[in-house]
Amino acid sequence: AGFFMTCTVAPWDMLRTKLMNQPTDKKIYSGFNDCLVKTVKQDGVLSLWRGFVPIWARFAPQATLQLLTIEFLYGFCGFKTI
Repeated sequence: AGFFMTCTVAPWDMLRTKLMNQPTDKKIYSGFNDCLVKTVKQDGVLSLWRGFVPIWARFAPQATLQLLTIEFLYGFCGFKTI
């Protein structure tokens, strides 16, 4: 679950970071779409997943703990678990 969450979140996280890190006095991007277009033109589509491993390392334990917790609570409350 953490892997697929990272696959979908990483591009948006990359663009958000670029927008937040641009200088306030001289804007590089005029908005989200402009940032997306310029990033893909300059670095290619795969650059949207740059930083994949750190993001996945953050999401994987969270997704695992979430699954284990919900399964424990289902079993504790008498519901059928996986």
